[in-house]
Amino acid sequence: MENSQNKKTPLYDTHVALKAKMVPFAGFLMPLYYKSIIEEHINVRNNSGLFDISHMGEIIISGSDAGKFCDRVFTADISKSGPNQIVYSLILNEKGGIIDDVTVFKFSDSEYMAVVNAANTAKDFSWLNFQGSEFAKKGNEVSVKNISDEVGLLSVQGPKTRDIIYSLTGDNPQAGSCGLFSLKQKSKPLGELKHFEFGCVLFRNINVEALISRSGYTGEFGFEIFVPAEKTSILWNYLLKNSALSNLLPVGLGARDTLRFEAALPLYGHELDETINPYDAGLEKYLSAEKDYIGKEALKNIRNKAKRLIFFKLSGKQIPRHMQKILNENLKPIGCIASGTYSPSNKFPIGSAYVSDSSVNPQSLKNFFIDIRGNFEKAEVVSPPFYKIGKKSA
Repeated sequence: MENSQNKKTPLYDTHVALKAKMVPFAGFLMPLYYKSIIEEHINVRNNSGLFDISHMGEIIISGSDAGKFCDRVFTADISKSGPNQIVYSLILNEKGGIIDDVTVFKFSDSEYMAVVNAANTAKDFSWLNFQGSEFAKKGNEVSVKNISDEVGLLSVQGPKTRDIIYSLTGDNPQAGSCGLFSLKQKSKPLGELKHFEFGCVLFRNINVEALISRSGYTGEFGFEIFVPAEKTSILWNYLLKNSALSNLLPVGLGARDTLRFEAALPLYGHELDETINPYDAGLEKYLSAEKDYIGKEALKNIRNKAKRLIFFKLSGKQIPRHMQKILNENLKPIGCIASGTYSPSNKFPIGSAYVSDSSVNPQSLKNFFIDIRGNFEKAEVVSPPFYKIGKKSA
C-alpha cells in the first residue's frame, strides 16, 4: 500500500491514527472507512459527517480574458454567473467526449477556480494549460495555475451540519484575503449562502480563515471548506473535538460513494469518461445554447445517442458491479453496468447502466437482467434519484 506513486493528503497520518482502512484511490492513499461504510452513511443521512477530500484538484484561471476563456473550455455559461457563485460544468474534447465534470468558482470577471476530480487533475491541467497557451496566441490574456498541493479541502455533510458549522464560525464577509484566496466582492453571511454560493468564514478559537461553499456530493445539506494545506489537520481536529454539536463522525470513500450514488450524482470513470458525451449521460442541461465551446460542433452531429444511461434496483442481495453485462429477456447483451452498490437508506442493491443496443428504447424498458458472475439477476428500471433529503425515492 505504501507505493511511492501514491500521494498523501495532509491528513494521512491523522487517518492512520484513527485506524481508518487506507486504500489507493485516484493516485492517493485515502480512508475507505473508519468503522463501517453503512454506519458512516447512515450517520450522514441522520446527523453529519466529516470528509477529507483534499485529493481533489484546484486550478486557478486568471487574467483580463479569463471569463471568455472559461466560456471556451467549459460547457456551461460561466462568465454570466455572479461573483461568489459556483457553476457545475463539463470539459469536453473536440469529439464531444467528457474529459471531466467540474465545479467552477467565480471570484471576479478576471479570476475563476475549477475544482476537478482527483484522478483527472494532471490531465485537466495539461488540457487547460494547452488551451490557455493557444488562447493567448490570439492576443488574449489568461493564466492557468495548478494550486492543488497548496489546498486542504474538507466537507461536512448532513442535516445537522448547521449545528456545528454555525456554532464554530464567525462571518468574515469583507472583500479581500480569505486564507489562500482573495474575494473581490463582499460575500453573504454564512447563514444566507444558497446552494452553489461561497463566502469566507473564520473558525473561532483556532483562528483559521477558510473559503466555504454551500456544496457537496451526498444529496444532503452541507459545506465544502478550503484551507491552506498546512492548516487542514488543525481544522479537522477542531471539528472532531466539537463533534457532539452535530453527532459528527469521520467518513471514508466507501460511504462517500454510496451517498453520491443514492443522490444519482455521476462518478468519473463510471457514468462519465471520454467515450461518453453529455447526451449519453443525460447532462444536456449543462450545455450552453448561447456560446461556442470546445466540443459543441461535434455534438451537433450526434443524431442518436450511442449510449443511454438508466438507473435500476434489485430485489435480491447481489451487488451489481462496474462493466458487468446487462441483458434483455432473451439474455442478449444490451449494455453494461456503470455503477452498482448497496443502498443503506433503502436497504436494497441499486445501480446505473448504459444501454448501447440501438434497438432498445430505454424509456419503455421496465426490466432487464444482469450477469453477476454467471447468475442472471432481474433488475427493475427506476427514476433517479434513489434518495431525496428527508425521504427515500426508489
